[in-house]
Amino acid sequence: MVLFGIGQIGCSPNELATRSEDGVTCVEDINSANQIFNSKLKGLVDQFNNQLPDSKVIYINSYGIFQDIISNPSAYGNLISILNIFLVTFLQNQITYEHVTFLTMTSI
Repeated sequence: MVLFGIGQIGCSPNELATRSEDGVTCVEDINSANQIFNSKLKGLVDQFNNQLPDSKVIYINSYGIFQDIISNPSAYGNLISILNIFLVTFLQNQITYEHVTFLTMTSI
């Protein structure tokens, strides 16, 4: 079984558009809550693995994966850089989350 941690919801297009002071900076109170949840989830995964030796539970650090993409977009090629430009441009124009998601999905 695989359990995924919560990614950086405070960096999502919706939160950037509605709660970020400048439309670009992630909302830290949401991300802090996500990190607390992820820490407890990882502890639960460790507990499952200790108590259920015939099973294997894997924790995926989604938060860390997305943090790396946000911090090092060039390491992931031009596609990520292009998507970042689209997201920032549309967020600055106050386009809704649904429109940004649609654009991102069709741009890939």
